[in-house]
Amino acid sequence: MLLAMNNQINSARYVTKTHTANVETFNSGIFGIIGEVYQDRIFYAYNPIRRQYIKIKSDKMPTVDIVAMYGGADGIALKSAVDRGADGIVVQALGMGNMNESMYEGVKYAISKNIPVVISTRVLNGRVMGSYGFIGGGKTTVDAGAVMADDLRAQKARILLMLLLQQGTKDQKSLQQAFDK
Repeated sequence: MLLAMNNQINSARYVTKTHTANVETFNSGIFGIIGEVYQDRIFYAYNPIRRQYIKIKSDKMPTVDIVAMYGGADGIALKSAVDRGADGIVVQALGMGNMNESMYEGVKYAISKNIPVVISTRVLNGRVMGSYGFIGGGKTTVDAGAVMADDLRAQKARILLMLLLQQGTKDQKSLQQAFDK
C-alpha cells in the first residue's frame, strides 16, 4: 500500500500526517519517499520490502481500542476497554514500549481475559522492543503475553490487529510474527 499526494509517493507503513492544514503534510520521517509522480511517468526510487496482504473475511471489524500511557496513568481506561468488550487493545506506550506498573497491571488483566494486547509507542521514530526488565518494561510485557508493534504507531497497529483478529489470529506468537513482517 502507498500514499501518492503532491507528487510524492510514500509507503503506507511509514507515512503520517504532520500538520493539520498544510497540503504538504504527509511525511515518511527517516525513511523518506519511495518515489515521485511526474507528468510523463511515475518514478520509484525503491520498492518497500515490508508488505503483507491480509484478506478481509468479515463485514464487521473487531473492536480494538487504543489506550495511551502517560505520567500517572492508572490502567483504568485499559481495564474498562476490556470490560466493555474490546476484542483487542493497543497501548501507546513510552519509549521502546514501556509503561508504569498500573498500566502493566491493566495489560495483564486484558491478557488474563484472552484479549490480545499490542504495545506501540508515542515516539515518532524507532521500534518497540522487549528490552527493559522492570515492572512495566517491554520485556515484562512480552513475558506477560503482549505483542510488540515493531515500528508501527498505535493507529496503524490498531488496523493491523483488527485485520488479524477478523481472520481469527489471536495467539501471541502468530500476532508477533505478523507485526514483525
